[in-house]
Amino acid sequence: MTSPRPEAKASARLIVFRDDAVHRAIELGKQGLAIGRGPTNDLVLDDPDKQVSRFHAEVRWENGRWLLQDLGSQNGTWVESRRVDRVQLTPGIPVQIGPFRLIFDDTPLE
Repeated sequence: MTSPRPEAKASARLIVFRDDAVHRAIELGKQGLAIGRGPTNDLVLDDPDKQVSRFHAEVRWENGRWLLQDLGSQNGTWVESRRVDRVQLTPGIPVQIGPFRLIFDDTPLE
């Protein structure tokens, strides 16, 4: 069972970069976030080269931390040049999915 999310994490979000430009920012909700190329994902990463799978990864709150889980994608999810199946999201450490960099930010909004 997933534990309730503390209020301090209510401002947690992913900043999504494509190349060196901010593509978008998305708040992480209590139910987590589905990521992929398919239109039914919460975070749709348009990628005509198909480096991003239709259902690539998901972010969820588990045991007091945010985790990103690769969903068996063909091209993988990468952190610091290593392919990962599951990773704890850490502020400032980019997660690479195809041409996109996702950077976790949990700085409280004022």
